[in-house]
Amino acid sequence: MGCATTPPVVAPPAPRVEPPPAVLTAYRVLPEGGLERWRTLTADAAGVQPPAEVAWCAEPLGALVTEEDARQRAAALKAHRAPELCFDSAALPAPALLAGLLRDSGVVGLRASGTPLGDAHLEALREFSALEALYLDGTRVTDAGLAHVTGMRGLTVVRLDETAISEVGLGFLSGLTTLRRLTLAGTAISPRALSSLAAQSELEWLDLSDTAVDDTVLAWVPGARLHTLVLSGTHVTDVGLARLRELPGLTWLGLARTGLTDAGMEHVGTLRNLEALHLGHTRLTDTGLVYLSGLKALRALVLTRTHLRGPGLRHLAPLGALELLHLDDTRVDDAALRDVRGLVALRELDLSRTAVTAGGLDVLADFVALERLGLSGLAVTDDSLTALRGLARLIRLDLSATPLGPQALGHLATGLRELDVSRTAFNDEWLPALRALPHLQSLRAERTLLTDLGLGQLAELAGLESIHVAGTPISGSGLVALQRLPRLTRLDLGATWINDESLQALRRFPQLTWLSLARARIGDAALEHLPGTLHTLHLPRTGVTDAGLASLRALPRLRVLDVRGTSVSDTASGALVREHGLRLVTAP
Repeated sequence: MGCATTPPVVAPPAPRVEPPPAVLTAYRVLPEGGLERWRTLTADAAGVQPPAEVAWCAEPLGALVTEEDARQRAAALKAHRAPELCFDSAALPAPALLAGLLRDSGVVGLRASGTPLGDAHLEALREFSALEALYLDGTRVTDAGLAHVTGMRGLTVVRLDETAISEVGLGFLSGLTTLRRLTLAGTAISPRALSSLAAQSELEWLDLSDTAVDDTVLAWVPGARLHTLVLSGTHVTDVGLARLRELPGLTWLGLARTGLTDAGMEHVGTLRNLEALHLGHTRLTDTGLVYLSGLKALRALVLTRTHLRGPGLRHLAPLGALELLHLDDTRVDDAALRDVRGLVALRELDLSRTAVTAGGLDVLADFVALERLGLSGLAVTDDSLTALRGLARLIRLDLSATPLGPQALGHLATGLRELDVSRTAFNDEWLPALRALPHLQSLRAERTLLTDLGLGQLAELAGLESIHVAGTPISGSGLVALQRLPRLTRLDLGATWINDESLQALRRFPQLTWLSLARARIGDAALEHLPGTLHTLHLPRTGVTDAGLASLRALPRLRVLDVRGTSVSDTASGALVREHGLRLVTAP
């Protein structure tokens, strides 16, 4: 009889270890101030390295309901040594919870731009004297709220653009002598408030655009360290600009929409360190350009909608470092364009709505470094665009309102990422030509004859991230095909023929964050079909009412809402703002 065998012992499976939950979302801060999502972060910072050589910030992930929620996020902020707390997708918490987020977090900056942050929030933050940066532009802060920041003696950056502050609020900042950057654009400050600027000896950046300030401002601006001064949209004239000579360190200067004339250009010409100069929408003529010939460090020059006719462009020929030149909405012509053909460092050139003809476009072949080109409104021909064939670096091209045909697209470099063919003869038959642009990320074809058939064919361009087809005869059947675009985040269907039912396809758009249905034939039922990924929603002049807003409460990431010109009441929209921290679009 054989021996009985003992069955092998099978070890039980190891218990599954759940990864720790993410509690923060981190963002890179882009050079122009915008945010780019980086990654999510858990409470454990082991092995996590911050973005190299890039400013960054973090926002709380998930709902903040209790003080313990805030403490947990604050501990994570401290563990990751997050320099700033920001709010991009996350809703702004109540004042007490915001204070809890900052307490013991080590954070030295708060980015709350465009949020419903108000005076009560600033009152809750008055204890945080170590804060160095407050980004409060587009918030509900008033003069009363700024009284609570007077103890933050280390503040270096304060942004208050588009807020309801006046000279009273500015007075509360007068004791903060460490400010390096101050932006007050679009506020109600008056010239008499500017004397408080004299104490800001460390100031490097000052933006007073679209305020009521006048020539007296330049008497108070401290010039020892100032390198950026934006006075666009103010009442500054040639008289006040005489004081520019006392600001030799300026590298960026904005004088668009001011009283500048050729006489004032003599003062501008003394700023030999200028790298960027905005003179758009002024009475500048060709005569005034002579004063720019000595600004050899100039890299960006905007002359949009000035009184230029062209002969003065010869004075720009010595500006070999120039990388950006905007001549749109002037009368410069083919001869003027030839005068600047030696500016081979140009990376951005806008000739839209000028007197340049198809025959003058051959000069563009010399600008081999071009990355962005505007030709909107020009009488270009398909053959004239052969000059673009060698522009291998071109990534953005505006051909809107031109008489071009589909053959023109065959002359474009295959690396193109952004194309605007709005208000052209663009239609479904052009789609085969678009397939020759495999890297296309953004297409604008507004007010064209594109139909649902062509819209569906755009799904073949797998890299598309943004589609703008407002004002086209699209009814919605082509939307289903677009569900295959994995990167599509922006979609403009304004003033199309879509209706409530045709928008059902939007539910399956995996990444959509920005949607415009402005002036579309939709009502409350359409809002039931919107994807939960939406961050920004434009509904002006639609049939949406108070009843439809209930559907928006199911969109957890919605932060910006536009219901201008609808039947939505202030009461209903205000309730949504309070409950979900939305920002209502109110500007024209």
